[in-house]
Amino acid sequence: MGNKNKLPDRWTDYLPLGRRIPGTRFIAFKVPLQKSFEYRLAPNERFSPEDLLNQVREQREELGLIIDLTYTTRYYAPEKLPDTLKYCKILTVGHEVPDNETIHQFKSVVKKFLMENQHNDKLIGVHCTHGLNRTGYLVCRYLIDVEGMDPNKAIELFNSNRGHSIERKNYIEDLRRGPKRRHVSMAPPPCSWIKERSGPTPHPDFEIIDCGPQFPQPFPWQAQRHFAPKRGRGGQSPPRPPHHWQSFTTHYQAPPVPSPQFPAAASFIQQRPSPSFIPDYGLQYSPYQQPSQGCGGFGFPRQNSYGPLQQGRHRKRRRKR
Repeated sequence: MGNKNKLPDRWTDYLPLGRRIPGTRFIAFKVPLQKSFEYRLAPNERFSPEDLLNQVREQREELGLIIDLTYTTRYYAPEKLPDTLKYCKILTVGHEVPDNETIHQFKSVVKKFLMENQHNDKLIGVHCTHGLNRTGYLVCRYLIDVEGMDPNKAIELFNSNRGHSIERKNYIEDLRRGPKRRHVSMAPPPCSWIKERSGPTPHPDFEIIDCGPQFPQPFPWQAQRHFAPKRGRGGQSPPRPPHHWQSFTTHYQAPPVPSPQFPAAASFIQQRPSPSFIPDYGLQYSPYQQPSQGCGGFGFPRQNSYGPLQQGRHRKRRRKR
């Protein structure tokens, strides 16, 4: 319970919401926290999804899409957002420069929304944990690669409207000196807007996990069992990598093992096989048959001719007791 409702590190040190970046549809903010976190916060520190929508309205803007870049699912439930507000979950590992697949997915989602909302001015809200590093990198990467903006200008524009500056040096170096991520085709995702997460399912207590590129299906349960939170000076450590036989796209399935099929019987005892010897074929198994006249109980063959006499002697002995 404590880990589930634990506040993100340094979450209260950042402004909840920035301003709209001029000339774009982007607005950055830190992750809103659902009601279960409010008992840990002062009234003036709370920032829930309802507070987000109210503060956006105070700026005389309308939010049309939320792009969630956090690598966890414990902060708020997208199912409780208004039906008019679209939501997209792009699992992005923290502290590392996003890979090409994540960048392409972000660009595709933005392009899909802009194509569907050409005749309105709804905003695209982007957030990670603090709404600063991963958010700033992907927003600036879109402005540099798609809009053709100068890297320094894009970084300065984001910092001034967010209210904080991007902190990760590796993000800034990649934006300034890294290659542009251009794709031949930027077709929008074929799927429809749904308020569900996509990509591998993370452990709800983790925020910084390096699981490689994004995949459309969740991890198998063998990999999820290693997602145990660890504490240390360096923060939370990533889980152990899965074995080579574990697949990220399909669950591991063992080959089917053939088993003997027995006909339906009236009782459990009749379903059990009894060994019988067949000449020239050795010991084989066959289903139990109904007891026939002259055989012992439960379908077992009579072992010797003195069986009935022995049973009668035991019955007489019990009567004497």
